[in-house]
Order: sequence, then C-alpha cells, then structure tokens
Amino acid sequence: MSNARNILTLLVVFLVLLSNGFTQTKRSVDSTTIFTETVFQPFLTDAFKIKENPSIKDTNKIIPELTYSFLTKQVPVAFNIDPIKPAKIKGEPLVKLYHGYAKIGFGTNTTPLAEIYYNAKRSKNLSYGFSGKHFSSSGISGNDYSDYSDNELSVFGKRFTKEFTLYGQMGYTRNVNHYYGFSDQNAAIIVSPDDIRQELDKFNTAFSLTRNFTDTSQFDYNFDIAYHNINDLFQVSENHVEIDGKLSKYHKNELYTIGAEMNYNKLINPLDQDHNLVVGLNPHISTSTNKWQFQVGIGLYLNSFPNTKFHFYPKAEFKYNVVEHIIIPYVGIKGGLVSNNLNNFYQENPFINTQLLSIQNSNQKYDVYGGIRGSLSSKITFNTSFSRQKMEGMPLYVKDINNLIENKFVLAYDTVSFSKVTGELAYQKLEKFKILLEANYYNYTPKNEIKAWHKPDFKVSLSGIYDLSDKIIVRADLFHFSKQYAKTLNTITTNNTITLIEDAKELDNVFDLNLGFEYRYTKKLSAFIQLNNIASSPYKKWDDYPTQKFGVLGGLTYSF
Repeated sequence: MSNARNILTLLVVFLVLLSNGFTQTKRSVDSTTIFTETVFQPFLTDAFKIKENPSIKDTNKIIPELTYSFLTKQVPVAFNIDPIKPAKIKGEPLVKLYHGYAKIGFGTNTTPLAEIYYNAKRSKNLSYGFSGKHFSSSGISGNDYSDYSDNELSVFGKRFTKEFTLYGQMGYTRNVNHYYGFSDQNAAIIVSPDDIRQELDKFNTAFSLTRNFTDTSQFDYNFDIAYHNINDLFQVSENHVEIDGKLSKYHKNELYTIGAEMNYNKLINPLDQDHNLVVGLNPHISTSTNKWQFQVGIGLYLNSFPNTKFHFYPKAEFKYNVVEHIIIPYVGIKGGLVSNNLNNFYQENPFINTQLLSIQNSNQKYDVYGGIRGSLSSKITFNTSFSRQKMEGMPLYVKDINNLIENKFVLAYDTVSFSKVTGELAYQKLEKFKILLEANYYNYTPKNEIKAWHKPDFKVSLSGIYDLSDKIIVRADLFHFSKQYAKTLNTITTNNTITLIEDAKELDNVFDLNLGFEYRYTKKLSAFIQLNNIASSPYKKWDDYPTQKFGVLGGLTYSF
C-alpha cells in the first residue's frame, strides 16, 4: 500500500513539472515558488578489491651467463709507520736547589753558632758534600764551670748505578764540657776549671752497599759497616765496629729474609775489661694480603761479655687492616741484645765518669706489644700502643760516691720490668701547618734498686710549625717530664759506727717551652730568632746539674 502511494506521488510531481515546462513557453512564470524538502539519505555502493597481483607469463626465459676475469697487474702500496712517542708523567716543577747553606748566630750567655753545608745538585750518578758546625756557650750565669763546646766536620759521597747504591762517610767530632754538678762546700776543692774539664774526640767512618730492588724474582740485599774511635782527657779510648747485613727473596706471596749483625767494642780504661762482642742472626718470613700482614721469625744471639752465652728470642708481628688506611690494629713480640758503648752513654749523659765505666750489654728478654694506628681524616693520623718489657742489664745513672767532689756518674746495671703506654696524634695541612703531640707513660719495677734512677714516669711533647706564605715561619716545642729520682746515700752513726743507707732523692718535674721565628727576606736570605726555656725554669735533668734559664739566639741564614 505504501509502495503504491509512493508511486502515485512521484507521478503527480512528474505531471506538474511537465505542465510547467509547457506553460513557460506560452506565458511567463508567476511569482509563486514552491519548495519541497525531504530527508537526504546518502549511500555508497560496495567496492571490490582485486586480490591478484599482475604477472607476466613469458615462455622464453633467458638467463644471462656472466664471466669474470682478474687483472694480473700489481699496484705498488707503500706502508709508512709513524713512531709512537712514549708516555711521560708530568710532575710538579722541581724545586730549585743551591749548592750551599750557611747559618750564623749569636745569643745570650756568649753563645756563638756557625753552620755550613755544601752539596752537589741533582744528579743521576753521583751525590757528595760536606758539613761543618760549631756551637758553644759560656753556660749558666754565675757558674764558671758550666761552659761547653760542640764541633763537627763531615764529608760524604753517594754513587748511583742501575743495580746498586754505594755510600761512604767520614767525620770528626769534638765535644768539651765540665763536671759542674757539685755542692757549694765542694767548690773550694776545685782550683782550676781544667780540673773538671772533659773532652771527647771522635773519628767515625761508615760505608753501605744497597741493591736497588727492581725485580721480585731476584735476591735483594744490603750491607752496612760503621767504625768509630774515641779518646778523652783521662786516657780513655774506645774502638767500636758495627756490621749489619740483610738478604731477602720473594717466593710466591712470602718474603724470606735473613738478617745478620755483629758489634765489637773495646774500651780501654783503668778497669781493663775484656773486649765485648755480640753476634746475631735473625731469619724471618713475611706474608700479606689486602687485609692483613704477618711476620714470624727468631733471633739467635751470642754475647761474649762478661760470660759467653747464647740467647734465643721469638719474633712475630700481626697487622690487620680493619678499615683501609683508617684503622689498623697490630700485636707482636720481640727481643734481642742491645750493644752498649761509651759513645751512646756520653750522648745521653755527658757527665759520666769514663775512668770507671764498665760496658755491659742489655738483654731485652721480651717485648710484648700491641696497638692501633690509622687516620681520622686526610690530615689527622694517630697511633696508640701498649707494651710490656723486661730488660736485663738496663743501665741506670747514679752519682759516684767514691769521687771526692761527687760530680760524676757511674752505671748501675739492674733487671727492670716495665710497662709503657704511648699515644701519638699528628695533624698536617699540606706543608703549611704541622703539629705533633706525643705522650708516654712508664711504670718501672727494678729488681735490686729502689727506683729506676733518672727515669721519669711520664713524658709529653708538643711540636708544631706554621708557614705563612713561605715568608714567616713559626716553630714551637713544648716538653714536660714528670718527677724522677736520683740515688743518694744517707749517713747514720750508731755507737761510733757509720752506716750508709740507700735513699731516693726526688727531682722536680721538667717544663720547657721554646719558640722560634724565621723571616725569609728572599729565597736565599733569611733572619731567625730562637727563644729557649721561656718559663726560665732552672730544672735539673741530672742530679745537681741545673740547666740554663731563659736564653735568646738570633742570626742569619744564606743559601748560595
């Protein structure tokens, strides 16, 4: 029904349009316009894609045949090698060196100072030089017997080769001092300063041969020999020879080492004692990893005086790197024979009685130690340690009571057990500022003597240097020693009988502060001033021997 209606509607519209077409030819169109609107519905017809690809069907397929040929003509080719320059490490500019250095000065208590040093400049093959020094003083104000004088001359040479380093040295030393440590009541006995004058003349020479260790597969060794001869004003002389050597070689991760030493000493004085000989052999093995190091060995020693004896000592040390280069604990045990001689005693105590000097070697029976060292930062390092030792034949200085003036020291050997606690703290900022603090505590237990004579229980030192723009340099040194004891004899008379009783005399503690200032006018010329014992304390390091109070020393230095 609907389809018939749609067909009828289309037919009516067609007839109307046809009639309008005819009427336009006969009459004009009126002003009436009719618009019809219907819903527009667009549509597209379906598209069909051709799925097959075009192809050509050729029944005559021709495959070309290819032929190849090679030209036999050789083209010349040149190959130029450019040499590669070896790599170089560019270091910091070398500091300019001078051949010589001179220092002169003068201070209170008539204290002249003169030093000169001359050395060869940088060389790959040879180094040599000489030095000279004079230092003297009139001594303590008001004491005509406390003057002293020290003089030194030395020449040396060092030869470098690819495999070895040779070193030689010769020197002469002259030391003059007086035995001024006597009481006022004994001063009347002294007629002339020459009566208590002492002078030591020492000739020394040394030689060493060291292999430049460059290959771990080969043996490494070094050899040292030293000799000195001493003579004094009391017809006392000493000849001493010391020889040391070491041979080592790596095998896998272990280092095998054999050390040998020999000390020969002959002292000629009224006691007329026999020669003194010490021979030692020290083999040991060392091994290490990134975390720990371990060394174990033994010490074999022969001591010829006063009786020939063999000694055996275990030697071992272990270090563990808890935090690399920051915390390193260590423990160990060691021992050995210490060869004593007049030269060492005089350097420690110049007021010793050489005529009654008896040389006896010290037997360090054991030294058990442990500690921790490391760094708190890139500028601060530290070291703390504890040790327990036993020394048989430790030399102790006591007053010679057989001497009428009682102004000289003799040796009392005793077996001493002692503990030692050490602490060190160092700070360094480049080369501008350095400071070092060190403290040592001792607890002595002598076997026969009442006290360990002239051995303080506590020592502390503080040293520092400050460089201001390499123009002004300040140095400071502070020392403190706790009280110590000197051996004395008290006289007790009972029923006309005189009895000597040993007693201990307490010496005051020691405090000393020194300051030094240097002004560098140029790189060659500078001026200095040294202030000694600023506290002006007349302390006594040895019984009845006071030191100088406050003193000033100033002068110039020059490099050439």
